[in-house]
Amino acid sequence: MAAWLTSEYLEAALRRHYQNNQLEVELVDVRPALGKGENYGAILSRIRLVYNTELGDRVEEHLMAKTILENEDAETREKKAPYDIYNRELEIYEQVLPKLQKLAGEQLCPKVIHIDRQKGALIMEDLSYRGFVMAPRLQRLDEQHVSLVLRKLAKMQAASAVLEERSNENHFSLTKYDRGFFNRYTESFGAYFLGCLMSCASYLKTQLGYERQAKLLEELKPHYMALGLRCFKPEEAHFNVLTHGDLWTNNMMFKYEAGVPSDVLLIDFQYAFWGSPTLDIHHLLNTSAVERVRGVELQIKMRCVYHDVFVRELRRMGFKGRRLPSRKQFHLESEQKRFYAVHCGLLLQPVLLNTDETDADFAALLSDQPRGMNMKRRLYLNPSIQDSIRRLAEQFELEELLDPRQYEGL
Repeated sequence: MAAWLTSEYLEAALRRHYQNNQLEVELVDVRPALGKGENYGAILSRIRLVYNTELGDRVEEHLMAKTILENEDAETREKKAPYDIYNRELEIYEQVLPKLQKLAGEQLCPKVIHIDRQKGALIMEDLSYRGFVMAPRLQRLDEQHVSLVLRKLAKMQAASAVLEERSNENHFSLTKYDRGFFNRYTESFGAYFLGCLMSCASYLKTQLGYERQAKLLEELKPHYMALGLRCFKPEEAHFNVLTHGDLWTNNMMFKYEAGVPSDVLLIDFQYAFWGSPTLDIHHLLNTSAVERVRGVELQIKMRCVYHDVFVRELRRMGFKGRRLPSRKQFHLESEQKRFYAVHCGLLLQPVLLNTDETDADFAALLSDQPRGMNMKRRLYLNPSIQDSIRRLAEQFELEELLDPRQYEGL
């Protein structure tokens, strides 16, 4: 937890937010929000504080602080620097999401209390005190949860298309967010991605009948980063939006009514980028959905859930741009970006469902030294993801998604 996150700092932040210089903080309690291995990109802290107003009211408030990883080694900081994740997220929360929420006509993310660019800090409402909770990441999301997320996502992304259409009058273009997991500026996550790729291949080699898929993954290695970059390149003929960029279970919070999910809010926009909305759908389904929802029939249904809300919202907001994509066009665009499903299912899923805390940090993910490689190898020893890895490897081979020449034809 950040040492500077003191009662004096929080008092000044609250005074600015509520425009009340008489507000006085009486009590502050700061605690970690997530355990090791549950979040790799930042430090999340829960804050309980009590303050007094000039009217003598004693108010209790619950906040969440997201702060940078201050103890990262220089090499890890250098590898992460080209992604500019901290500044990007703060800017999106400050300048973009308020506009998107206004266009969408509903809340999309937590209410922000304070943004500190110098310290790379974001302080927002603690949604758990409004009845929102994280779904259990190891259980993964069923059809009801996935449908709800895709409806919320479609509203956010339709609003982003409308906002970009008005970029000339706003003097602010969302196309500047061009640094997703794969981007043209850097391959500094290469050790992370290729290390996981080879660890996946090594695991499959130990499984009887999966030697062929293991060999295909090994042959994919020299082409992997280029194939990923191709997915992240915005296609002029496709519909592009501001994506969330890291859409998995721990980056959303649900509200329930009678045990049924009724609302969801999105959090963590560090990797948001301008590109195909289908990438977020591939990400969600292949990192966070239960196996049944990943089946071909339900995947198509989930795309339709997104598409129907997306098109409806564009019409409601008076989008005047290019012709809206039909369902058929949207399915075709999704298939053209489907290599990203390989990345999410075989490489990201083991990281996000990791249960081994040993060396579970971003430095190990980005390292190609023994500590980092051993950490990535252990990811595939997790019994809860092994069935999924085998099933996905078979499916991706059938679709020729493990072929480095998949875009070239015969």
